[in-house]
Amino acid sequence: MKQLKVGMPGLVEIENFNDTIDLCRELQLDFIELNMNLPSQFIESLPSATLQQAAKKHNLFYTMHMPDDADMGVFFDSVRKGYVDLCIQTIDWAKQSNVTLLNFHIIEGAKMTLPDKKIYIYQQYEDEFVHRFFSSFQEISTYAKTHKISINIENSGNFGHIYAQKALHKVLTLDGVNITWDIGHDAAKNYFDHAFLMNNVQHISHMHFHDVLGEKDHLVPFDGNLDLATPLKMAKNNGWTVVIEVKTVAALREAVYVLKQKNYLT
Repeated sequence: MKQLKVGMPGLVEIENFNDTIDLCRELQLDFIELNMNLPSQFIESLPSATLQQAAKKHNLFYTMHMPDDADMGVFFDSVRKGYVDLCIQTIDWAKQSNVTLLNFHIIEGAKMTLPDKKIYIYQQYEDEFVHRFFSSFQEISTYAKTHKISINIENSGNFGHIYAQKALHKVLTLDGVNITWDIGHDAAKNYFDHAFLMNNVQHISHMHFHDVLGEKDHLVPFDGNLDLATPLKMAKNNGWTVVIEVKTVAALREAVYVLKQKNYLT
C-alpha cells in the first residue's frame, strides 16, 4: 500500500496565499489544489517564485482546478482557442510553480427541451464535439507532457452521456491524460458516472473526496451516507492523490480531524 498524498482545496474564504499555506501546514497536508475559478488564485495573482519558494520550504506541491466553464469541445473556434491558449499559459506558469496536475471538467453544453424529451446539442452533433474536444486536449497534453504535468478530466454527473464517453475514450489514449474521480459528484448524480469510472479505473490518478446526502455534496466525511473506506483504499493501493473537497475552513478542519481520528489518513 502506497503513502497517501492528501491535499486541500483553494477556499473562497481565504484570499491571501500565505494564509492558505498556513492552513495546509496546520493540517499537515501534502498539497493544495488551487482553483482558477477564484480571482485570488488566477495565475496572474500567484507569482511562480512565491509558489516555488513555499513548496521548497514546506515540502508541498500544488494542483490547479481549471475554470468550471472551460468548454474544451465548444463549437465556436475563437472561444475554444481562447481556452486552449489559457491552458498553454497555465502550463508555462505551472512548470515554474511546482504544479503537477491541471484538472478539467467536461461540459454538457447547450440543451433543447422539447415537449417529450431533452436533447443535448453535443449528443446531436456528436462527431463535431468529439473532434473538437480531442483536438483541444491533444494540443494541451502534448505541451504539458514536455513539462511532466498531468492533465485530468473530472466527472461531474455527465460521464454517462454517450458523447462524453466517446470523447473521453479518445482523449484517454493521449499520454499524460487521466481521470479525476469525484466520489461526491458520482453519488449525488445517482451514480450516472459510475460504470464508466469503474470500467476505466486504470486511468484514474486523482480523487475529490467528500461525503454526500441525497443530492447535497461536499459534506464533511461521515456527515453523509457514502462508503468512504472503499475509495480511500483504492486511492492508497493505486497511489492516487486525494483532495478533501469541502468548501469552508471550518469544514476542512473538521474533516481532517475526523479522518485522523478514524485512522483514514495513515
